[in-house]
Amino acid sequence: MINLNAKQIASFDYTRLDNATLLSAVDLMSQHVQHSEVARQKLGTIADAFVGATSAYDEAYNPSQKDLLTDVLYDMDKVRDKAQTAWHENILAAQRSPNEQKAMVARQLVQYYKDYKLETGDEYMKQTTNISQMIQAVEASDAIMAALPTMGLDDYLTDLKTKNEAFAAKMAERTAGTVGREKGVVAAARAEVEKALRNLIRATNVVSIYEGDGALDLFIDTINAEIEHFRDILARKGVGSGSSSSSNSGSSSNSGSSSNSGSSSNSGQTEQGGSSSEQGGGSSEQGGSSSEQGGSSSEQGSGSTEQGGSTDNLGGGGNSGGDNGGGDDDENV
Repeated sequence: MINLNAKQIASFDYTRLDNATLLSAVDLMSQHVQHSEVARQKLGTIADAFVGATSAYDEAYNPSQKDLLTDVLYDMDKVRDKAQTAWHENILAAQRSPNEQKAMVARQLVQYYKDYKLETGDEYMKQTTNISQMIQAVEASDAIMAALPTMGLDDYLTDLKTKNEAFAAKMAERTAGTVGREKGVVAAARAEVEKALRNLIRATNVVSIYEGDGALDLFIDTINAEIEHFRDILARKGVGSGSSSSSNSGSSSNSGSSSNSGSSSNSGQTEQGGSSSEQGGGSSEQGGSSSEQGGSSSEQGSGSTEQGGSTDNLGGGGNSGGDNGGGDDDENV
């Protein structure tokens, strides 16, 4: 049964988002799609296409984990972990030396180990950096370096340094292959995920109206909550919200902001039933409104026009569905 007042996904000009923020947005939405059995059933291949496009965009934008976490790196990390463990165990044991001077050096080495937070289970680059910084601290002390051979610890330090540097070199080799990605690859992946997102929004809104059973309401509310979150992010960055929202009544309103200090950017609001809004530079109110320009106002009988610029329908230039209650069929999210 057709329900012209069915809930709709809000419109949002996501083209204002940079790549990293857009990736975060579509990744969250993709998770919601995958976790909504109703959405997957009703949207079918369109939902699958969006999830696939999001994954491809992630792969294009971020250095591929498949490139970094190769068998070679995995094996080298395990070898390095053994060298790190051997170093740690031996400096701990050296603290029990009956020679107080050697025990004191060992305690300093243990403190370095703690200071640089060495953990064999750390993320690759973090562990590599921490080991390197610890070794630099040890080598900076002439007294410690002179004591290491007498304590039988010099070979353990050399072994750890050698294996850590070898791992860092291999990591840099793998990373270089991803840094050189062509920007066109990311741009193409972004274009695909934007297209898939538009299709997902259209399909969701159409199904919500024409089936009219409210089955997608929870999914729509969840996506709208994400849109509001990223709308706030844009506002905090000073980019502008670039938004218009759709409500469950399929109605629209126009709003703008007003400033009366020498120059006028006037505002008005036309409400038609629901709560969705299109932001623009000006609008008209009929029925006794006033025009404010530069701090002075004039009242014009039964109606006046407030001027403030041209109206910019954000979200891709689509319609908010004030006439047919169908919502934002052709708008970006």
